[in-house]
Order: sequence, then structure tokens, then C-alpha cells
Amino acid sequence: MISFLFGKVRIVSSTTDIADIVKIIGGDHVTVTSIARGNQDPHYVEILPSYMVKVRKADIYFMVGMELDLWAQQIIDGSRNRKVMVVDCSVEINKMEVPTGQIDASMGDIHRFGNPHYWLDPENGKLIARMVAEKLINHDSKNAEQYQSNLTQFENDLNSAISIWTKRFSDLRNKNIIFYHNSWPYFSKRFGLITVGFLEPKPGITPSPSQLNQVINQIKENEIEVIASESYFSDRAPKFIESKINVRTVKLAQSVGAIEGADSYINLFETNLLILAKAYGVSYD
Repeated sequence: MISFLFGKVRIVSSTTDIADIVKIIGGDHVTVTSIARGNQDPHYVEILPSYMVKVRKADIYFMVGMELDLWAQQIIDGSRNRKVMVVDCSVEINKMEVPTGQIDASMGDIHRFGNPHYWLDPENGKLIARMVAEKLINHDSKNAEQYQSNLTQFENDLNSAISIWTKRFSDLRNKNIIFYHNSWPYFSKRFGLITVGFLEPKPGITPSPSQLNQVINQIKENEIEVIASESYFSDRAPKFIESKINVRTVKLAQSVGAIEGADSYINLFETNLLILAKAYGVSYD
């Protein structure tokens, strides 16, 4: 039996990206809460009692999966809500960078099941939306027609946006770039960027002075114009490199709400592509 708040399905998600998609598909029939904020590192979330209270009242919990939001399971367990349906949104994703061989702590924060930042390819946004629609229809069948209609509209909107972005930002293809953290393989593959390296020597490891010197050499050797970092990282390392060599540093939105303009799932991509186009000085009109 589903619990309702004024007839609405109560949903909690790990991130703002999933929450925004749930709002679009669920419309007026759902209430949605995201645990992680958009400007927060989704790998590390402090577990608060208030989060458990939110999940205690929830009908469905949507996880990112792939070990990005391991903290979510502690919140779910702590909520003692045995009726909540837990959904892993990564199930249908074509996963990138799945490691082979033995994994140990010396490799940094390596995810066993592949790179978990899959929502940064808008094509994967459609897969998330289909998963959301399926679960909502299963649990609230009387509103199935509306959920299906909202899904169709979202897919049409996203298909149109992807088509426009592919043409409008075509000059970004084959541009070399350095990222702070390895959040962007899905995004880079979709829009044709070439990742040369990272400020972090290993995932989750703060760059040392020697690592920054290596990055400076990479910039010289590969004629890199742009370093991009997630909103939650300090500017200290990128600005240090910028002071030593001619390179532009930018902040990108890794999630909905991370920076100004990225206030929806579709606007997340629009905002990031505009930032990159301006940083490279390429045409986007």
C-alpha cells in the first residue's frame, strides 16, 4: 500500500539530477526530495537523522548506484522503512571505464562497476526517465497515462535539445581539455571533447605541487586551452596553474543546481556547453 501526502507519491533521490527528472515525469502526482545538494560532492554526504526521517515517509528511493552514493544505503537502513522501494537508476546504463583486474586502495577512489557519472550524457537521462516512469506506473497505476505522456514529452524535448547542441556546439569536438576530477567521460564522449588528464593524480586524491607541475607540462605539450573543475572543488590548484601558464579555468555544473543557470536537467547541459564554448572562444550562435 502506497502512503500518500495529499494523494502524492513521496519520493527521495540521492541527487538533484534524478530529482529533477522525477519532477518532470511525476508532475503534480509526486513530491520529491534530493539528499545531496547540487553544489555538493555526491561521493561524500554526511548522514543526518533528518535524511532518515525523509526516507521513513518515502514510497520510492532512487539511487545513482555504481557505488557513487554508498551513503544512501545507510540512510535507507536507518529510516527503518521496510516498504520503501529502492531503485538503482544505473541498471540500464552502458557503463564506461569498468576496471579490470584487482582493485586496491592505492588506486584512489576507483568504482568497481565503472564510472558512475552517467547522468552527464543526456542520452542516459532518457534511460533514467524511463526507469522513473516504469516505477511510478507500477506503484500508481491510476496515473499511468499522465506518467507516460510526461515521459514522451521529456524524451522529445531532450531529443530536440541534443540535436541542437550537436550542431550548435560542434566546434567543441576534438578540443583537448583537463578536468579536476574524472566526472566527465560520458559528457566528453557525447560532445567530442578529448580528456588529456586530471588535476587529481588519482581519483579523490588532492593534487600535490609535483602533480601540478606535471599538468603544466601536459598543457604545454598538448596545447591545452581549458581546465574545468566541478563546482565543489577549491579554485586554488586551477588558479595556481593559470598563474603559471596561458590557460583558462572554468567551473562546470556536475549536477542540477551546482552553478547559476543549471537549474534543470536540460539547462545543466546548455549551461556547461556555453561555458566551454566561451572558454575556447568558439562559435555557438
